Amino acid sequence: MADLLKNRPPMPHRAITPLLRDVAPLFMLGSALFYTNRWLGLTDDETSTLDGAAQNVTTILAAARSAVGNARPPIFELLLHVWLRITGGAFDWLRAPAIACFLLGLWLLSRVARQLGGEESGNALVWLGMLWPFGFHAGRLTGPYTFTFLLIAAVTWLYFRYTRSHRDSDWIVFCLLSLLLLYTNDFTWALLVLLGIDYCLRHPENDAPESKRPEKKRKLEGIFATTAVLVVGFTPRWAVFIRELYPHLVWPHSVRFLVLSAAYNFYILLVSQSVAPWFWRFSIPAALGVVVLFVFVLAGIRGEARRLLIFSTLLFALMALSGILQPKRLLLVGPWLLLPIAIALGTIEKWQWRVPMAVAMASIAAIGWYGALNRRYYADLQFFEPWSSVAQDAAEALRSGSAVISNDNSFFFYLTYALRPWQPNSPWRFTGAPYPSVWDAKQWEEAGRPKPASVLWIRGSSPLDKLTAMNNAGEWLSAQCGDRITRYLARDVAYPWKQRFIPNFSGFAWQIEIRQYFCAQSPAPPSTGRAAPGDER
Repeated sequence: MADLLKNRPPMPHRAITPLLRDVAPLFMLGSALFYTNRWLGLTDDETSTLDGAAQNVTTILAAARSAVGNARPPIFELLLHVWLRITGGAFDWLRAPAIACFLLGLWLLSRVARQLGGEESGNALVWLGMLWPFGFHAGRLTGPYTFTFLLIAAVTWLYFRYTRSHRDSDWIVFCLLSLLLLYTNDFTWALLVLLGIDYCLRHPENDAPESKRPEKKRKLEGIFATTAVLVVGFTPRWAVFIRELYPHLVWPHSVRFLVLSAAYNFYILLVSQSVAPWFWRFSIPAALGVVVLFVFVLAGIRGEARRLLIFSTLLFALMALSGILQPKRLLLVGPWLLLPIAIALGTIEKWQWRVPMAVAMASIAAIGWYGALNRRYYADLQFFEPWSSVAQDAAEALRSGSAVISNDNSFFFYLTYALRPWQPNSPWRFTGAPYPSVWDAKQWEEAGRPKPASVLWIRGSSPLDKLTAMNNAGEWLSAQCGDRITRYLARDVAYPWKQRFIPNFSGFAWQIEIRQYFCAQSPAPPSTGRAAPGDER
């Protein structure tokens, strides 16, 4: 009996403790993201994604095969479609899938960091993800990029798992996840090509000369087999992919704008949009912290971790050259940037290196979080456009007999919730804004330009084609109706900088313009609500 007790396997608490140590910060981060969702309004990209996911499955698949620009892989839309059906479009749960994807992606990245740099590197990645200001903003956004972040983390984890195990089962799962990744975002072809390069650069585990030839043969067989699986599996998307790729093969017209855009987005990737670069007293220390951190990480790591850092830089440069570099896409390079930083924190032992790195990261995080809590220094107003209150005012006007014309997806989305039935047991489901007197500008023209007694004309920031139709509608109403009340909301503090540095910039100094036209005599025109203090002109 004594021998049995002596040979008994150790209690599993030692294995559970590291897991809890990693899960606890992620749980706190998830709670913070849910709690602060009301702070940050839904962006135009989020509302467009939700609107697409609310359509039926046939429409979603047809959009993915569409020959009209912006065709996109439908995987995330299909998953989000199921989620909307389950929750009935409950507003407070719209961002839950994105938050879950982001947290699970961080956890998988911590497994990779633990595999490459030890337990301290895994712990460092969890805390790095928790304190990442950009992750606090982008990790909640309902769109395909949080799902892509999760898939990149999963593919990276499977890749390093396979390079050590060489099991066929790991290779099969890697290929399946890679196909899922490709069907979520076309740009991830570049990421998989870089993984193939990394696989070729690996040294054989056994340095004996007789082992190098079989190792080289096995590498070539693995690369050819993986390429064949991915090329054949991607067959339904090749035509759309090539059509979408062609416009991005042109060299940028403005080298200055290319450099400035790259610098701005790299700053955003670490500091976030919460502190705009033109607030010099904050942005200069933060930028210096970014440079110091990057230099020490690059000099302090070797092997796989350094290759990941170089690969993330190459992906970033490729996005800039192809003209797709925007803050919403930075999560595509985030996983491979976080990993080498976490590995450096876990493996560098010299205090002369660790102290400057800690100071640099502390300055970056402190400035980014100060901006997020203060909410006065944001580079982008997309989180704070007052569409919720505008939609409530428009809903009251609609119920009073007015009509509404707009061009903004976010406005229509919030209007959907403002117009829903108030009965607690109503069968209402999220399907868009189906209301007889609500149009976008093109629909209004196609309907024959109806002219009720009162019309609300609400302009947001939209693509040029929608703005053209919106301006045409405004000119026609101005000529036909005459009397109107105009107010402006959400001043764009970056407007002078955009005019100066963005080629052919055609934006507005105010993000929202609202006009109320009185097209006929009305004893009591419906109200458009009160303007926020300091926003009315």
